[in-house]
Amino acid sequence: MMASVAGQCVAKPLVGSVFGKLNGMTPRAPMRSRSTTVTVRAADEQKQVIQPINGDPFIGMLETPVTSAPIVAGFLSNLPAYRTGVSPLLRGVEIGLTHGFLVAGPFIKLGPLRDAVGGAAETAGCLSGALLVIILAACLTIYGQATFEDDEPQIGVKTLSGRDIARDPLQSAEGWNEFTSGWLVGGLSGVAWAYLCTQFLPFYS
Repeated sequence: MMASVAGQCVAKPLVGSVFGKLNGMTPRAPMRSRSTTVTVRAADEQKQVIQPINGDPFIGMLETPVTSAPIVAGFLSNLPAYRTGVSPLLRGVEIGLTHGFLVAGPFIKLGPLRDAVGGAAETAGCLSGALLVIILAACLTIYGQATFEDDEPQIGVKTLSGRDIARDPLQSAEGWNEFTSGWLVGGLSGVAWAYLCTQFLPFYS
């Protein structure tokens, strides 16, 4: 547009021209490309509930909340089979007493003479229990002969620091023979005690 100022023609720029009001025709600043950076991070290591014992997968034993609980470990350590401070003979007697006392019950209550009168069921059940104890003692003897047939001295066990660990005396031929003897005596004594309970205590008959 031309404007006259004091007789002079001055060019005046076009402001707000028609083309500037059209959609999409408004001049804009050039768009900058935005780059998105994705950082891949490994997930934080979570504590596993079940894992190999001592962190060694080659041992072949898993460590779980049940097997690693202090109460479970204490209970298993107090079982006669794992009490290394007790002689194998006494351990066999204790285990035999428990099994001998309990093994007569199924024979008395579930045997073929369970409905017999005159105490025949108790007598037959206890005799069957005693025979089972003798059979199991023979099985223990066979196992000991097959497992501990070598008379060679066993290699000692040491910790990582070099401290010697006393081997369980049960894991030897002599110790296993003592354990078997204790089992036989304890088992027959348990059956005899069960028979006396059925004869003199009314709740056992």
